[in-house]
Amino acid sequence: MSIFVNKELRDLIPPLSEEEFEQLEKNVVAEGIRDPLVVWRQPDGHDMLIDGHNRFFISAHHAGIPFKTVNMDFTDMDEAKRWIILNQFGRRNLSAYDRSVLALKLKPIIAEKAKESQGTRTDICQKSDKSIDTKKELAKVAGVSHDTIHKVETIQNSGDQKLIDDVRSGETTINRAYQTVKGNEPQNKSMREMKQERLEQAKQEHEEFKSQKVVSMQDIAKNKDNKRLIAKTLYSELLGIGKRIEDVSIRSKEKDIDINGMSAMLTHEERKLLLDMIGVWRTQLMQIAQEVIQD
Repeated sequence: MSIFVNKELRDLIPPLSEEEFEQLEKNVVAEGIRDPLVVWRQPDGHDMLIDGHNRFFISAHHAGIPFKTVNMDFTDMDEAKRWIILNQFGRRNLSAYDRSVLALKLKPIIAEKAKESQGTRTDICQKSDKSIDTKKELAKVAGVSHDTIHKVETIQNSGDQKLIDDVRSGETTINRAYQTVKGNEPQNKSMREMKQERLEQAKQEHEEFKSQKVVSMQDIAKNKDNKRLIAKTLYSELLGIGKRIEDVSIRSKEKDIDINGMSAMLTHEERKLLLDMIGVWRTQLMQIAQEVIQD
């Protein structure tokens, strides 16, 4: 098995903080690499690493900690990039700024798809429509407003590294960093003013969160590209779940853990709610799987 790292794909993923990486390293050394790394088999037979870059690095650094892999096929690099980015949204607790930065990496891909869907017209009105569609899609992916996407893009393009680090760490707000970049930020703001700005930013993000439309998995899967990505993601995640279940089974036998007895610790209402959720989830997965097969 020959795995190689594509720098362009690796750099799509926001780096872990020093504390996050140290914790991951401790977990991997103590428990091993439990979830499979995702790879994409290339025509020459080598596997391009798609997901698991940090675990792959830690494995190599510690004399080859063993791991399993799961292969996923993509039509092209754009589809692989889209999968990597969307997979990060479901895995990590990212701030509004980091979500926006991550979504902006999809801008060339979404813009190209918008261009294809709009046809080949080149008049000014048509270009404007495409730009609006791209911003809406980016805002939807990041779960923020169009205004936040615009401000974050401006900060990324024109802000210095210290300003970017400050807004990422929460030392300053997106709005204040944007005003600084635009040259509209007053000097020597009082602590009270800074706290008020952060409060307003938090309120804005809360309103954005409440305004996000809650959609079912069927709604998401209406788009054929989404169906394919969902199917691939489920395949990868289910393999990982299967491995975790296997580990629990082995450990329960080794340590004589009463798995059935543990379920009795839940109340009747908790068990009923859990079963109901599993039933709904299973039904939705079956419907999506059937639609993918038919396509």
